[in-house]
Amino acid sequence: MLLYHGSSIGNLQTLQPFVADHGKPYVYFSTNETAACFHAAKIVERPYYWYPYGYDPTGKIIYTELYTGAFEEAYAGKRGYLYTCELPEETLLRFPSNPNARLSSVAVPVARTEEIEDLYAWFLARERENKLIVQRYDSLTPEAQSCWYGKILEDLRDASDNTRVNALSVFVRQKMPAIWTRFESEMKSL
Repeated sequence: MLLYHGSSIGNLQTLQPFVADHGKPYVYFSTNETAACFHAAKIVERPYYWYPYGYDPTGKIIYTELYTGAFEEAYAGKRGYLYTCELPEETLLRFPSNPNARLSSVAVPVARTEEIEDLYAWFLARERENKLIVQRYDSLTPEAQSCWYGKILEDLRDASDNTRVNALSVFVRQKMPAIWTRFESEMKSL
């Protein structure tokens, strides 16, 4: 099975498991190269992450811009690396909430590397090729905004751990102050 891994780190010959927000070390893969490339830039420092994308009913990736200019800000001028690996399906773990994600608990040799000079330009090419849908902020319905903002509030609650100073909270406070204000109000009422 062909698998893809996006990274901001180049020249890797082997992908090593690392601890993310799941508490155990894994190498994270996608069966979709576009989805993997979202992870080739760090928007929020680990162990937090910021990748507002999902899939339509046909499996096409939809990136949702949650504030004006977010997509360009996240990826323009940033170099990334798309690693391709080949592994038997039975050696991988599935990620429950993402049908295209696969996990490996052991190191995986890299079969091929693509260096991407500008991730934003690369994504715009995928959009023109109809491999990616980008929902720009100004086109979002109030329902879509509400759904995503609810998810962000959940992530903030999960990340708070009795502190409001972490990479995710700083990011939300700077980029989406209305959501941060709502979160602060909720925390005061607890």
